[in-house]
Amino acid sequence: MTLLKRFTPAIITTCLLTTFVFSAQSETQQNDYKIQIIDDCQVIKEYKMTNEQIESYLALKVEEEKMSLLEAPISAIQDSLDSYSEQIDELTELAIQETAQSLYIDKDYLKQQEHVVEKLHAFMKIHQQDFNALGKQGEKIGKVADIFVASLEDTIGDSKHQQIHISSPDDQENNYQCHNNVFNI
Repeated sequence: MTLLKRFTPAIITTCLLTTFVFSAQSETQQNDYKIQIIDDCQVIKEYKMTNEQIESYLALKVEEEKMSLLEAPISAIQDSLDSYSEQIDELTELAIQETAQSLYIDKDYLKQQEHVVEKLHAFMKIHQQDFNALGKQGEKIGKVADIFVASLEDTIGDSKHQQIHISSPDDQENNYQCHNNVFNI
């Protein structure tokens, strides 16, 4: 029951976002969505997206928004995770001292390290459901992204090895980052 209470706002937000995206889609014309092929920071080709491409693109955006909601609890604990990792690293350096002729292991520091590792495991166990939800959503995004990429294949052909930018009605003109020698969609 408490799990339902925790995720009710996220579920409502997702439902509203989905409704909004698909209602906006019906109002948006196909001409408003374009695939831009970019080479050397210049748009070299531009294609109008098909209805199928737009639908799969918007579905991907919905899944990305869900992922953002699921990432919030992980972001909130990131400082704690970093702190545990730093403590473990520091204790490891203190516990194992190596020179050219000798290796010294300080068992007191190793015990302290084990204690911090146990605390980290307990902390991770408390948040395991968040990590599991994030993993499941990552798998779902992967599947939706595969569908989107497959919808682009007939249009972009051999342009797969160049930068691809999706221009939507929300974009400002030429609102993309140039990534020389980096390929992304």
